[in-house]
Amino acid sequence: MKFEFSPHIAIKVRKYDDAIKFYKEVLGMEIVNRKDFETHFKKDGINFYIENDEKMPGVTFFEFKVDDVKETLKLMEENGCVLTQVYSNKSIMMADPFGIKYHLWEK
Repeated sequence: MKFEFSPHIAIKVRKYDDAIKFYKEVLGMEIVNRKDFETHFKKDGINFYIENDEKMPGVTFFEFKVDDVKETLKLMEENGCVLTQVYSNKSIMMADPFGIKYHLWEK
């Protein structure tokens, strides 16, 4: 089974407007798209999504492209991971046994 790292990282933050200003002005990230709940930044070929979440700041998740979501789900569950959200039959969110979340999507 192949896990291909995708250049997308999401970070949940509190003080959303302050965070946007920080990532833009201090870290030099370019705003690609801004919404009330999420801002898409780009820096050095990596896509960062800053999500407005006062209750769970600091939660970060990565994204992997896989050949078969159904097969990957089975492998992940057999190894202690938990399905946390289904976006479609080719896009899911999982949490590993250590608390890290992964978005898995089928190429």
